[in-house]
Amino acid sequence: MDITINGTASGTDTAGKTIGQALSEIDERLEAAGAIIVGVRVDGIDVDADSLAGAAERDAGGPGTIELAAEPAADMKARAVETLLELVTAAASAGTPEGIAAVRGTWDSFRSAFGGLFSAEEESFMDAFGVSLSGGAAGNDGTATGETGAKLSAFFGERLAELRSPAEAMRSASRVFDAIRDDLAEVSVRLQTGKDAEAMKTMVVAVELINKTVRIMPLFVHAVPAAAAMTIGGKSIADFYTEFNDSLRELAGAFEAKDGVLIGDLAEYEMLPRLDAFFRAIRDLPEAP
Repeated sequence: MDITINGTASGTDTAGKTIGQALSEIDERLEAAGAIIVGVRVDGIDVDADSLAGAAERDAGGPGTIELAAEPAADMKARAVETLLELVTAAASAGTPEGIAAVRGTWDSFRSAFGGLFSAEEESFMDAFGVSLSGGAAGNDGTATGETGAKLSAFFGERLAELRSPAEAMRSASRVFDAIRDDLAEVSVRLQTGKDAEAMKTMVVAVELINKTVRIMPLFVHAVPAAAAMTIGGKSIADFYTEFNDSLRELAGAFEAKDGVLIGDLAEYEMLPRLDAFFRAIRDLPEAP
């Protein structure tokens, strides 16, 4: 069978493979490239999930055509996030139980259509909003969605900015690091002098910053091709994050044990130099804005 992706030959060897096997191979290839299949046509007929399952055992090496439509996963998720934010705005302005009920119906359809695009952390925010939305539909004039909706809007507003402009998002992360650099060096002193709240705030921001860089990096590599070969302190990106994860696990243990001395040491001698090396490497990239 001739298989095309967005009108271009896929280059897939179909000999001895079923349609299911061929599509699985292509799907893995597209996923590695940050894309996702959004449409399938077999012999000129649009195929949905149910009918595709029925065709999966067909010999892909025989006559026929498979036309695949694919798009960047980031673009699809960005559109999903935009729709989500529109629903949050609609819920906030609905004002009546009937209005909230209408939004909830749309919300249920949204979750069914796009739920697979979101991480566990993102799903937890949406679950909380869904609960508050159900409370509004029960007759409390929609105010139950207010605080939760505001948090969701802020959270997904940041996610949308990352999806739309990963290079700018990484620049923003770099500025955050610059702002907390001195504070990380002072965590140990602050813990020893009764300024625990200030120290913990710095640590929370630092951990969130690390999570943000992990989240952005695949998109950043697509936006800034030179990043794929970037080294950080002489280490590959994969090796850098593997070692960083070891430090983060140690940090989690220190928090659990309430070991302020170890927390301070990890902040000053592990997190600070690693983040400094990371953002220095980012700034050194020739294509980086």
